[in-house]
Amino acid sequence: MSDPMSDAPTRRPRTLLDAAPGPRSRAGSPLPRIQADPRSKILVLLVCNVLVMGVAPTRAVGLIALVVGVLIALDEPVRVLTLYTLIVGVMWLCVQLPHWWPTGPGVFLGVVSYWLLRFAVSLSLGAWFITTTRVSALLAAMSRMRLPRFLTIPLAVLFRFFPVALDEARGVMEAMRLRGYSGSHLWRHPLDGIEKLVVPVLAASARSADELSAAALIRGLGSG
Repeated sequence: MSDPMSDAPTRRPRTLLDAAPGPRSRAGSPLPRIQADPRSKILVLLVCNVLVMGVAPTRAVGLIALVVGVLIALDEPVRVLTLYTLIVGVMWLCVQLPHWWPTGPGVFLGVVSYWLLRFAVSLSLGAWFITTTRVSALLAAMSRMRLPRFLTIPLAVLFRFFPVALDEARGVMEAMRLRGYSGSHLWRHPLDGIEKLVVPVLAASARSADELSAAALIRGLGSG
């Protein structure tokens, strides 16, 4: 007898605008609200990263951070938006710290936060791109751009590898928590905790990479 709970549809974590009806896939899961072509997303990603990691003033970085926050609010769970807002807000306040506390420690924290803010915005935009773009859509877009296969196939495999590696890391951390390797144990034995986390994650990542490579070969992506 089958479990009635197994037939229940899997719900995606709620986003900030889940009250509004949105498009759904054939499986019933909500689709990203930003239905943009992957080429447009790549262009936005490149332009924003060049500005953020280049010579753009802090106000321009703040404007880009606001745009990234809107994108996250549309497509990501509320907890992700909350974490992003908290990190960017703290970094922004630390960047302004030398104006309020013009001493050595204040200037040091301001300079470090200046670059941490830019890295946080850049990485958040990249994470949004990965979580809202399907590999099939990315491959189709790169095919329309006439890119050679030796560029598109490794990029697609790498694009698919990141979510798998994150899932493996979450599984290892959950297993460590069930065995009591969390909290005070990590503070008292940091090297042991790192070993118990890194070694299984690396082994699982290598196994996932082999499986992805085998899937690519089965589909004929490595021929010719």
